[in-house]
Amino acid sequence: MFDRQLRWIIVAALVALIAGVGGSSWYFYRDPGLVDAVVALEGQWVDRAAPGFELPDRQGQMHNLSRYQGQVVFLNFWASFCEPCRKEMPSMEALVRQYRDQGMVMVAVSLDAEWGEVDGFMQEFLPGQRSAMTVLLDSENQVSRLYGTEMIPETYIIDRDGTVIARFVGDYDWTRPEVRQLIEALL
Repeated sequence: MFDRQLRWIIVAALVALIAGVGGSSWYFYRDPGLVDAVVALEGQWVDRAAPGFELPDRQGQMHNLSRYQGQVVFLNFWASFCEPCRKEMPSMEALVRQYRDQGMVMVAVSLDAEWGEVDGFMQEFLPGQRSAMTVLLDSENQVSRLYGTEMIPETYIIDRDGTVIARFVGDYDWTRPEVRQLIEALL
């Protein structure tokens, strides 16, 4: 009888320990604004360390994720041939212009084969202007695979500590109030 009780106590303690460890990060993010915003936007709660990466910008300068430590990172995978990607770009540009001075950076990772395709789209999208986004090229899809990207556009929101908070699949209107709620809860 004593052995049976001891086993149940050990099992209960293990369950409590696992629940405590697994639920601790969710508990940390019990900010109703953050949770409500992810739910309202039909995003997926992720809560895992953001995989590091290094990719080139148009000038050939390499960018790695650690460069943005301490900032909220809006990481978007897209391509110039993708109509839903093209559709959401104006709202992404508006979002980064609104929050870039408050600690948010937008990293738009193109899955195009070469810079010519990216350049053509960006000139069409913002004629005579420079985007406030950091545009990088992942022509071999290494980083998109690292993140588990299934389709484009796909966006990951990474907090100041380098944790992927949420994942959004498909095109979004990034000017919605729920987006502001999400970003402001992380800033």
